Amino acid sequence: MKKLKSTLLLIFLATTACSNSISDLEDKIETQAAKNNVEMSYAEIKKTAIYLDTWGKKDFYQETIDEFKEVDKATPPPDDLILFTGSSSIRFWSSLKEDMAPHTVLNRGFGGAHIAHVNYHFNEVVKPYKPKAIVFFCGTNDLAALKSPSETFSDFKTFYSMVKKELPGTKLIVIGVKPTIAREYLIQEEKEFNNLISILASEEDLLTYVSVWDPMLTNEGKPDPSLFVEDGLHINGKGYEIWTKLVRPQIENL
Repeated sequence: MKKLKSTLLLIFLATTACSNSISDLEDKIETQAAKNNVEMSYAEIKKTAIYLDTWGKKDFYQETIDEFKEVDKATPPPDDLILFTGSSSIRFWSSLKEDMAPHTVLNRGFGGAHIAHVNYHFNEVVKPYKPKAIVFFCGTNDLAALKSPSETFSDFKTFYSMVKKELPGTKLIVIGVKPTIAREYLIQEEKEFNNLISILASEEDLLTYVSVWDPMLTNEGKPDPSLFVEDGLHINGKGYEIWTKLVRPQIENL
């Protein structure tokens, strides 16, 4: 582990109570970065470890889910809608209604959700809407939380099984994990996860996989900076234009 910089001493002392778990996470993050030939500063590793330590709790987003419920009470969603759910790349899709018009869509993406979070809140953010189709983007945060591609895929299979059981006949459209500047150290894991989803989709009539990977790369094979906001993780309007071109045809075919 890199030598602790003086500017991080207070952060280190403040997290002493959970130092064992934080230290383990730091080691895993550093190993993961080295595996993919990506340099991370000690500050980046420490910040990521502290965040991941609290991030994985299944009820982490209960407050957000309760807010959805209040909105639904005030303005009940229409029938026969297309539900978009998953993590923040869905949540921040501010032009979604316009991009998918005249189709009726509902955005229920939340925070930095893992697939396990969506599964935990399935009966609150998926099942009640009885959508005719679901567009799903999630998994990148799972991998960032150091779940393996196979573990993340297992969580996805749980989600898909819940859809088939509780909403039989509902089409599930999965947007594959996107390449990002902020998480280049996870590229191999992200590709492996995407491949697992793609294989499953080839075997399932109600499951469609939409790859956004190649269209978001430069000619040099790197994540295109022009598609991202400042954090290098979330996409901007130009990025969502690409997503719209890839996702909309699947909705038209419902």
